[in-house]
Amino acid sequence: MSAEGSTALKGPAHLPGGIAKQPFAMARLPGWALLALLAYMVVVPLGLLLVASFKPTGLPFDPGFSLEQFQIVYGDIAFYKLVWQTAIFAVGCTVCALVVGGLLAWLVERTDLPMKGSARVMIALPMVLPPFLLAMGWALLASSRTGVLNRMLVDTLGLESAPFNIYSMGGMIFVETLALVPSVYLILCSAFRNMDPALEEAAMTSGARWPQMIWRIFIPLLSPAILAAAAYLLIVGFLVFDVPGTLGMPVGLFVVSSRIVYLATDQSGGTSAYGQIAAIAVSFLILLLGLAWGYRRLTRQANRFITVTGKGFRPRELKLGALKPLAIFFVLTYFLLAVVLPLAILIWTSLTPYLAPVSMEMLGQLTLSQHKAVFTNTRVGGAAWTSTWVSLLAATLVVALALFVAWTVLRNRSLSQRTRGLIDTLSFMPLAIPGTMIGMALVYVYLTLVFLPIYGTAWILVIAYVTVYLSFASRAASASLIQVHPELEEAARTCGASTSATLRRIVLPLLLPGLAGAWIWVVAHVMRELSTALLLQGDSNVTVAVQLWSYWSGGEPGKAAAVGVWLVVAMTVITVIWQRLAARREEVRS
Repeated sequence: MSAEGSTALKGPAHLPGGIAKQPFAMARLPGWALLALLAYMVVVPLGLLLVASFKPTGLPFDPGFSLEQFQIVYGDIAFYKLVWQTAIFAVGCTVCALVVGGLLAWLVERTDLPMKGSARVMIALPMVLPPFLLAMGWALLASSRTGVLNRMLVDTLGLESAPFNIYSMGGMIFVETLALVPSVYLILCSAFRNMDPALEEAAMTSGARWPQMIWRIFIPLLSPAILAAAAYLLIVGFLVFDVPGTLGMPVGLFVVSSRIVYLATDQSGGTSAYGQIAAIAVSFLILLLGLAWGYRRLTRQANRFITVTGKGFRPRELKLGALKPLAIFFVLTYFLLAVVLPLAILIWTSLTPYLAPVSMEMLGQLTLSQHKAVFTNTRVGGAAWTSTWVSLLAATLVVALALFVAWTVLRNRSLSQRTRGLIDTLSFMPLAIPGTMIGMALVYVYLTLVFLPIYGTAWILVIAYVTVYLSFASRAASASLIQVHPELEEAARTCGASTSATLRRIVLPLLLPGLAGAWIWVVAHVMRELSTALLLQGDSNVTVAVQLWSYWSGGEPGKAAAVGVWLVVAMTVITVIWQRLAARREEVRS
């Protein structure tokens, strides 16, 4: 080859001085812009939250610094009670959900349980019922005064008092466990499915019985997945608001998330509580970030325990024998408690003219008046429109940003490893930040940055949801991008395609099924999200979830139930689309 041809292949690298460096600097510019955007979305709100905790007024740009807010919080015995109650709730939900979800995953994946397809649907179906609707359903079922189940048991068994009180710590843990079981099942089912049966056969050949195999084979192999699920559940337990807000706040039983919402919305004057909110939030944020770091580390280590090899892999199914009816009863009981009973009482309440127990006498009085009142209410219509366009726009922005993050972290070699690691960390951090904290942090930001007049509008909700759900979408985009070999992009660049053309014509079409699934997931969760929308609500940005909460807390359970029923219908449609996209993605992979 001639020297001229060799020079042509080298491209701009042979140019002298700063000319050779310009393309490399331009290649780094999008990465630095992404880092700046993530810092603005994540670091700035948390930074202002931290600064606010040291301000006498609780507002970050007011004069003076002091420890007054921390002295107020730590000097109050109620704070330590709050910490204790939050820990009980989080640990209780984690343990119960792991036991129930793990047992369901084991029954479906490793035993000869009949009708496994139906069992999978029954375990996953509770995901269409938002947790605050699940809590409302159980409030109608098991309230100590008006609960349908309590009334039936008292009348049938002649009891002197109601046997259940859902407005208690036990009730909160029970309902949250029902809501978390599908997530635990989805985390653990693949781990059970992918265990090499040769290990069990070797143990059985050596004379080991099932208790020994569970203790010495199953638990060690499943420990990364179990610990990752436990870390995830603890994070959720510390940050979730829906169930504690519905069942705990009315009786003064607080966890950290419900306490923040209470101080922000119900405290007289509101502004005086901002400092306490910041001090409480900062105190718990350190713990949550530690749990998120542990979760991320555990999920990365899970690959060390993969045991599926070879084409002859076939999991061994344990014969349940006489225990099969008990296993079927367990699956049906979970489905009954998590879906059938709460959804049935919500439908019943939405059809009655007033709050009334289930009885034959009321059948003749059932009416659609609650549904008609909802559909003719302009405020509900406005809330539905706000929820729709906010969820669609937020999901689109989240997926686009997640794709940019995944490509930058995995493909952009012009950035240093440290910079790419920082981008990856910032995109993951929102997992550990409760919606209540993000909501309050954005209140600080946009009450301070008055030149951006978005406080009280729907645009602040879009920013909040993009921040909240970025961690999930970026993980999904990274998982999909890892499966696309870099040689495809290298071939495109060799043919002269630019980076944007490569992303548009090569990467995006291959990732589209996975990104579409993430998009649907974000839409569904934005539609049902309550805590952030509750903290950021104004006259012009009320969502369906906030309107439903307003009906419920305002003593209109019939209207709340009617809105909830239609929200479940919308969630069901969205979930079916999501599942079909996921199934199509699996077909493409196979």
